[in-house]
Amino acid sequence: MSIVGTWTFHYSWGCNGVYSQDEVTFNSDGTFADSQGGAGNWSEDPGMMELQYSPPLRTNYSGNVQGNAMVGMSTTFSGFEGCWYAIKDGTQTFTRAQREPTHELAGIERSK
Repeated sequence: MSIVGTWTFHYSWGCNGVYSQDEVTFNSDGTFADSQGGAGNWSEDPGMMELQYSPPLRTNYSGNVQGNAMVGMSTTFSGFEGCWYAIKDGTQTFTRAQREPTHELAGIERSK
């Protein structure tokens, strides 16, 4: 599966649980651009991806790809490290409460 298309990236420098968002569009020619004006090159092997921003940023993101989701680590040449995940645009997502089956849906009757 190719990662070509637009994805919403959620990234956390320092992996502290505080995430920022960015839209990233992967082009079929191996280039990408984000909604904040950054750009660079990307590559993909089955189940893996890597992207690197062009200078002066040179930030590197690498990770695993599974269907319409990606997750991985990021680093800069100046030593910053972070965590990230991405969801491909158009993918339907649910909150935990929306995923939990109700007793009625699960075919379980409540006893009184």
